[in-house]
Amino acid sequence: MDYYKDLSATKTFGQINEFDCQAMMFCFKTRFKVFKKGESILKQGESIEDVVMIVRGSAIVENVDQMGNISVVMRLGVGEVYGLEATYVGDEVNKDSVIATEKTTVMFMNKYRLIYPCQNKCKRHDIVIRNLMQMVAERNVELMNKLTHMSKKSTRDKLLSYFTLMAKRANSNYFEIPFNKTELANYLSVDRSAMSTELAKMRDEGLIDFDKNEYRLNLDFLNKNK
Repeated sequence: MDYYKDLSATKTFGQINEFDCQAMMFCFKTRFKVFKKGESILKQGESIEDVVMIVRGSAIVENVDQMGNISVVMRLGVGEVYGLEATYVGDEVNKDSVIATEKTTVMFMNKYRLIYPCQNKCKRHDIVIRNLMQMVAERNVELMNKLTHMSKKSTRDKLLSYFTLMAKRANSNYFEIPFNKTELANYLSVDRSAMSTELAKMRDEGLIDFDKNEYRLNLDFLNKNK
């Protein structure tokens, strides 16, 4: 199947046309694979051989500690990559699992071919490296935001910290989040049952409203009760 048009529209291969994307596939020793919903793309503890990029669909990055507790690290959308940071710092083992949240097409890129310029020193490779570095910077911001949410003491404060950020990004009190309830609880490191109870209380108080992953934050109510 021809994925090159999809690639040229991603953050990673932005500014590179469809023909040039196809030409770069040999350089990066790429291969494509389709995963079913719930299927593991990468498993925690496996050796890192490739950097993966989501071409179609989406995935979630999870970490399971020794006690079996699951923590959602991030969600990966189309064009986003996993394994790049670990490759640069020399990690040889995946610290997390990457799991498809729907039918998902993934491109595997050889980590060494990706981070080191090819002998041709083509401008296309430089563009990809620049795009990837921008993505790493944005991801670091996301992880800092996650730490900010998790640093709040109560489940309500964690939820409000996250919802306020999402509303700000949407420039609206109506916004959509990329997680279901279980994923959101694992992302914020809170008990799912306790979180569901708190969400119901917040809705009853008129602070929020929601339907599946679509939310409305009552900013007027929030400002009055600061």
